[in-house]
Amino acid sequence: MPTDYTAAAARGEDQSRQQGDIFLQERQRPASTEAREGLAADCAGLPEGLGAFVDALVHEYVASGGDMAELGDGRATTLDAALGILEHCITALSERANREGELPPMSKEEVDMLCYCVITCRTLREAIERAARFCAMLGGRGAQLSLAVSGGRARFHMATRRLRDSPSALLTDLFGLAFYRRLFAWLIGSNLPIQGYAVYANQVMEREVLEGFFLQPLTFGAPDNSFDFPAPLLDRPVVRDAADLREVLAVLPFDQLFEPGGQWRFRDAVASIIQTQLVRNRRLPSLDQIARFFNTSPATFHRRLVQEGTTYVGIKREQREQRARALLRHGDAKVGDIAAQLGFSDVRAFRRAFVDWTGETPQGWRARHAAPG
Repeated sequence: MPTDYTAAAARGEDQSRQQGDIFLQERQRPASTEAREGLAADCAGLPEGLGAFVDALVHEYVASGGDMAELGDGRATTLDAALGILEHCITALSERANREGELPPMSKEEVDMLCYCVITCRTLREAIERAARFCAMLGGRGAQLSLAVSGGRARFHMATRRLRDSPSALLTDLFGLAFYRRLFAWLIGSNLPIQGYAVYANQVMEREVLEGFFLQPLTFGAPDNSFDFPAPLLDRPVVRDAADLREVLAVLPFDQLFEPGGQWRFRDAVASIIQTQLVRNRRLPSLDQIARFFNTSPATFHRRLVQEGTTYVGIKREQREQRARALLRHGDAKVGDIAAQLGFSDVRAFRRAFVDWTGETPQGWRARHAAPG
């Protein structure tokens, strides 16, 4: 399933898992109400929907036998902490869902190949049909995909052999549906309006939390996993090419932070890389390094950005400013620590840059804009 790709890419490595015996251990007692309320309070500064989802995810991770010590203190007080917790928990729960259903994983390379297979299709209908044939060739490693059209609506089906009463299976299949919806929308360069996700699993997690994160109404206990959309979109042409796909696959697996509809730009892919590096407190790549990342020369890389009205320096400036505002608004990190995280040589350089961006010092801006609590 695509979710296996999400888990592998989150760690930056391919997953080669031994299947062995099924690990269906008895679920441990859920975390106490006080502990869950504490986690929710820690998530207060995160984007709407993300904090509650992180809280629920940690709860399911611990209830399924996960080691809380591997999450550090388990407190998602900042966006980068929340992303780290999400990566670890989703990876663990996805692996558990595969073990529960005795399903071998679909590797990153296989999901990449699926995308390359559909990129040459003429229409969305042809792309869905080809994806179905590709997954059928994988046997148990891929879901059974199908398409049905009736009354002006097209319904995409993603049948898996996961358990109905498993939170791990529910989350894995939800991320799989989200993957395909975002892939299809990206292929045609347009929004793919759906009426929600139908999932095979029963409601074993809070509806409000899941709908707040996936931003779709959910129907539980359905015959299989599916979503529907206007049938005329099936005849929309695929507007992406292999070069576009290489750039997108370099940045992400298709995840909840990526908006695939509309006019995709090269600068958006570059900005996503910079944003991710800043959130994870990692060094920003040089021009030569990021050009190699996109398999192009620095001159061609620069020319692509200039054609879209920006430069690499400009993108780094924009993303640093956005990240600085977020860190100052939420949390109490010292200005010196924020400067170091954003890659400035010292506090004075960061202060000068921030005044240039906003007309205020970091301390003054925080005093006026800090989130309550």
